[in-house]
Amino acid sequence: MAFKTLEEFNESRYGGMFRLINDRDYADVIFLYQKYTDVLQGDTHYIKSDIYDGYVHCLGRSTGCPACAKNIKVQPKVFIPMYVISINDVMVGEIQYFDRTPSFEPQIRSDIFDRYSNPSEFIFRITRNGLPRDVNTKYNIMAIGNNAVKSYAEILADNNTSMPAHYEHVCKSVDAATLQSYLVGPVTNYSTPSELPNYNITPRVSVPVAAAPQVSMNLDNIDNSNTFEGLDDNEEVTF
Repeated sequence: MAFKTLEEFNESRYGGMFRLINDRDYADVIFLYQKYTDVLQGDTHYIKSDIYDGYVHCLGRSTGCPACAKNIKVQPKVFIPMYVISINDVMVGEIQYFDRTPSFEPQIRSDIFDRYSNPSEFIFRITRNGLPRDVNTKYNIMAIGNNAVKSYAEILADNNTSMPAHYEHVCKSVDAATLQSYLVGPVTNYSTPSELPNYNITPRVSVPVAAAPQVSMNLDNIDNSNTFEGLDDNEEVTF
């Protein structure tokens, strides 16, 4: 297998996914939602094999889903589509998806739809509050202006796509035969590329070493030679 640049590696691993890596990173985005019913949730599997690396829709265990048959975890997901204008003031200009679980839905409602019935008409800033891999990381979402960059229709037209068809870029809808073909060879059952377990070094436990016993020697009956001749059997000889 040939080497890849880090940029190529990240693109193959995280392509299409929205990421803020460090604490206080921020992005200016346009949510590709025009109404609350545009928010979609799906049951997915994350497949990592020699054939395919990414999400697929679960076909249902009761209907013979090949991923379920291999005990690959079902993950309910909310992929939030947005046009990312910039990250940390660096221009991006592409559609990306914020990979969230359904537990994020209350924040979608409170920070976005409770205030703006058509979020695509506004520019929002998303700010990360949490160090890399911190499971307690939170995201602040705040509108910072009216959308004078690109309308919802212009964004989709520029990308020659529509919604929800564009979701196929991050989560494929495939039949059982195609999904089975993805599962040939070794398959990793990790949750997502961004949720791999942390490697923790376990410190080695020091075993206390008993101090060598101090030994005394009774030399009263020993001559000046370097031998122990002349000692009685009951005399203590220690070192």
